[in-house]
Amino acid sequence: MAHLTKQIVYAATAPAAGQRFIRDDQIRGLALRITANGVKSFVWEGRVKGRMRRITLGQYPALTVVLARDKALETKAGIARGGDPALERERERDPPTFQNLTTRYLDEHAKPRKISWKRDESRIKTHFSKWNSRRVGDISADEVARLHYAISEANGKIAANRAIELLRVIFNLGRDWGYFTGPNPGARVKRFHENKRERFLSPDEMHRLNSALADEPNSYWRAFFGLSLMIGTRKNELLSARWSDLDLEKRTWIIPTTKAGRSHLLPLPSPAVEVLSLLPSRDHSEFVFPGRGAAGHLREPRKAWERILKRASIEGVWIHDLRRTFGSWLAAQGYSLPLIGRALNHSNAASTSIYARIDLDPVRAALESNAALMLAPAPPKIESSAPAK
Repeated sequence: MAHLTKQIVYAATAPAAGQRFIRDDQIRGLALRITANGVKSFVWEGRVKGRMRRITLGQYPALTVVLARDKALETKAGIARGGDPALERERERDPPTFQNLTTRYLDEHAKPRKISWKRDESRIKTHFSKWNSRRVGDISADEVARLHYAISEANGKIAANRAIELLRVIFNLGRDWGYFTGPNPGARVKRFHENKRERFLSPDEMHRLNSALADEPNSYWRAFFGLSLMIGTRKNELLSARWSDLDLEKRTWIIPTTKAGRSHLLPLPSPAVEVLSLLPSRDHSEFVFPGRGAAGHLREPRKAWERILKRASIEGVWIHDLRRTFGSWLAAQGYSLPLIGRALNHSNAASTSIYARIDLDPVRAALESNAALMLAPAPPKIESSAPAK
């Protein structure tokens, strides 16, 4: 160890093999490295986030002793602020691309947490793939705004808003992971106004739908849509249901992962238990609705839904409208909003604690009554009511 000066650095000789270090006694971590071929470089050595790092500051004589001291102090200050200079330099040499970021988003964030990660993957491929080779930090707010507008022109305002919401999440994570610094380029893009959808089945349509479902030849789709009406779950939650999470004796279903980010204990009305007990997959498959694809369960009910609607002479009803219908019919019978929220597992943070204190008995009674009304042989008479949100 020595006090590095211009004279000491100039006079330092190369080792016969390997490399030699002369460490400074004034700035801890600063050292002169001399290789066997006589190349002299200033380095900083120390721990960065628990790992030993050796960071090259620059070669002598292009980097003088005075400048080397300044760079060593800058490096130490950056580490104290939580940075990793070695990683930052590596990324400067080989900066991460947008594709690197979206791949990590899917692998480390979406797939472990979201049932609907395939939808995210599809949106990324459809709307963002042109940025795959771009450096993450080079994508501007103006480009994001123009993409938002382009998606709205091609696919509608709702699709554009969902895409931009996903993009914001990806960029937020990218910033947290150190892929870029500065503001999120999607943060200030304003969402297009969306007219709230309020389509739900009328009593007459419900009667026609029940008749059409009774004529559906595929027992799984017949059960899927009937259960969607009776228990109001989201499409992917029901499609991916496992028998291990169902207790037909206790008439309960624990949905382990939901859009709300928590598990959901749902009481099952008697007609739903009867439908489930008759499915061929019981005692023969892991999934309630088994499928041949990689997921192991049925994935896309759209074609089956279209033929059932055609048979029932019903137009303009989406699959998600069954969930909205479920909530609307409960509301029309006078059930409280907290109880409906508990049945639907709404994610409203302000109401979560209220829902958690409601036991299953009144929810079960509401679902029993609702299912009986929905499955009535003739169109029931109920007062119209605004659908549950």
